[in-house]
Amino acid sequence: MFRRYVRPFAFALSLPLALLATSASAAVLWDQSNWHATEGSVNLNSNSCSQISGNTKAHVANDVHFDTPVVIKTVRIWESLGNVQTSTSAYLWIAPKTGPMPTEAASLVTLVANQKPITSTTEVIGPNTAVVVTCANLNISLPAGDYWVSLTPRHNLGIFPYSVAKVVTDGVVGDPSRVIIACTENSNWLLPLAPAEWDYAMRIEGDQPVPAEATTWGGIKAIYR
Repeated sequence: MFRRYVRPFAFALSLPLALLATSASAAVLWDQSNWHATEGSVNLNSNSCSQISGNTKAHVANDVHFDTPVVIKTVRIWESLGNVQTSTSAYLWIAPKTGPMPTEAASLVTLVANQKPITSTTEVIGPNTAVVVTCANLNISLPAGDYWVSLTPRHNLGIFPYSVAKVVTDGVVGDPSRVIIACTENSNWLLPLAPAEWDYAMRIEGDQPVPAEATTWGGIKAIYR
């Protein structure tokens, strides 16, 4: 139901002709969720790095685009069955995209402030199963534009079969996904499955703020939301 707010004309003139409504429309902001049945690579932040155990700190980032300002509420990724189901937190890193690959250092990706709680469920398509890793209850406001987004669960590699992040069947949109190995401080973002180029499965959900409709008549201004 519309709500109408009436103001004297003199006060109304001091207001902009278009205002940003406090309400917003729920939306899928970015959707690359058609995961591949077999391909992928590790996307995890282990307690430590070891060539013997295979534990590592590999953070995969996708490039995404928003035509309008958004408020991110949920980020989801898809992984294969393995040790990812034991994870209860992840690093969520979002940064403006300024080129075909990120340039930020590993220490910025693994900031303590980037740690968020996650939950996991399973998704079955035909004979294939994936783990849906969900980082919800976010409230991240971003202007329209291009961004790198990385959601990396915190867990050790475990025993075979290992969890790997799923790539998509739809091909690359924009630039291919990149990975940084954060076992040491560096800013070397690589192709996860070089020389092949892939995008990794990710869906971002949230709100798209909508402008209020403002109308003036007879010395009275009403703003509809």
